[in-house]
Amino acid sequence: MNKPILWAVTFAACAVTTILNRATAQNPSIITPPPVTFSSVGIVSAVQMTGTAAWHYGSDEQSGTVSLKAVANGQNTMELQLDRGKRVEAQSPLTDSVRTCTWSGFDGVEHVGADHNCWLGTVWFLPQITLQPGAGATDAVISAGTGESGKSQIHHERHPSGVRDKGTAKLLTEISANDLEIDATSGFPQVLTFNAHSDADARLNIPTEIHFSDYRNVQGVEIPFRIQKFVNHSLVLDLQISEAKVQLGQPTVTSPAK
Repeated sequence: MNKPILWAVTFAACAVTTILNRATAQNPSIITPPPVTFSSVGIVSAVQMTGTAAWHYGSDEQSGTVSLKAVANGQNTMELQLDRGKRVEAQSPLTDSVRTCTWSGFDGVEHVGADHNCWLGTVWFLPQITLQPGAGATDAVISAGTGESGKSQIHHERHPSGVRDKGTAKLLTEISANDLEIDATSGFPQVLTFNAHSDADARLNIPTEIHFSDYRNVQGVEIPFRIQKFVNHSLVLDLQISEAKVQLGQPTVTSPAK
């Protein structure tokens, strides 16, 4: 085996071992998931993607372009340029003591999202970037099991320290939770499931699924070039990526997602 291939295999094994060690500490009887295939060239600090977008919210159907950026610390942005104007959604790093999320509609006015909608423990359009060693939230707990479909999945949730009220801590864990279904053959993430919430009620669960397909190798990193978002089992956003750029290096802690 030549040195580049040997190094890539060693790195992938270390990444999987890190995930499993964190999971086993939480539950020694977990089911071992298949490896998550992402990077064969080292730590990915950021990924930028551009492409086309189809927006389907009720009777509001629009098309246009999309620009996405995901950072290993969980910071992410999505900018849609649609028929009626621009929409931007952004979240600060998972490493922030108080995570914030903002959005602006077609009128260009920026709004601050409800705190409870900023607690999802991953990047919704590229969750594997936060599963790398040293990436994501420091209070993340990862375990493995089998989903309703019978396929292997990784369960991810946050256990925030310093929250004294048990009810609040339990709620934060619940609203940060997500499940990532992994293809056993390729190791590619296929479906991410989590609950979104009404801004007015953190306990009102809105089932959300993200489907990933059309994986392509970009600079040694496997990127999904088709990303579909379903809310309440209805397709609301269909993204077809045309170009992706990868930045390698250690996970960034505080640099802004531009």
